[in-house]
Amino acid sequence: MKKIMRLCLHVGLVLLAVGMAFGSWSAIGNQVAADQAKHVKARAAVTMDAKTGKILYQQNAKKRYPVASCVKILTLAVIEQDIAKGKMHWDQKIKISKAVAKTSTDWHFSNVELKAGHKYTVRDLVNSMMIVSADGSAEALAFASAGSTKAFNKKMYAVAKKAGVHDAKIYNMIGISNGEMRSHRLKGVSKSAESQFSAIDMAKIARYTVNHYPETLNITKQKTVEFKIDDSHSFLMHNLNYMLPGSGNAPKEGEIDGLKTGTTDKAGNCFVGTGVFNKRRLITVVLNVPGNFSEQFRQTNDMLSIVLGKDMQTPAPKKPGQPNQPK
Repeated sequence: MKKIMRLCLHVGLVLLAVGMAFGSWSAIGNQVAADQAKHVKARAAVTMDAKTGKILYQQNAKKRYPVASCVKILTLAVIEQDIAKGKMHWDQKIKISKAVAKTSTDWHFSNVELKAGHKYTVRDLVNSMMIVSADGSAEALAFASAGSTKAFNKKMYAVAKKAGVHDAKIYNMIGISNGEMRSHRLKGVSKSAESQFSAIDMAKIARYTVNHYPETLNITKQKTVEFKIDDSHSFLMHNLNYMLPGSGNAPKEGEIDGLKTGTTDKAGNCFVGTGVFNKRRLITVVLNVPGNFSEQFRQTNDMLSIVLGKDMQTPAPKKPGQPNQPK
């Protein structure tokens, strides 16, 4: 009788242990399922550790899509490479052609006005390209670096390869369609063609840029910069990155200090960001985010919330009312 009681007790303990284990495994499984169900409202998204290159979050991250003006991160990397090699320097003055001046005053694009025949420093042109996405400035820099769209594209491909990107499609330094480049467009290429990268590719390029040229962050973290159009006119540029400290979509945990927005009809709202969270620099990418311009920043915060396991949402910002067109 005692043996039967001990056997029953033993079986009961085993069943209890199995039940507890099953409950624990079930809870873990439910948590995994919940994490997998979290979704960033973007066609593609990725978060990468800037130091190691480890992917911390990805969503449709390997398929190529148009990235609009986010390609200017790569444009900047080429210019900074030229500066590092002594082929250009920050205080070098670049004379503006009539064609570039025309681009800079086209209302279809994001710009600061550049006067034909006037000279601007590389630093001023880079600031305007990265702060307000000035297309004319990107053209001026690229042509000073390589002389033509085709030649500069070749340099962009070379730097992309150094960053570990091998299958991107690059058509110009701005991120607009080939046809919108007018006289500077590529011959034999569809006028509708736009540069395409995967979300992971954009993260790799951003990682390469901030790691090899850390001065990039001194440019992209500026909230306002004055641009001198000529001797009698200047323009106060407001950074289009609404995740910088003090901005409406600034994250609660950590601090964003870069990088670049991009918007075209094909690309939708795109944003490549970087910042330090828990003493760890992260690179974020969201491509083709539906909704208004600020939605790309809110979706970036959602992705960071998933990665960090914390709620980092902030209220939607007030409309900035800036004179330049978001790009």
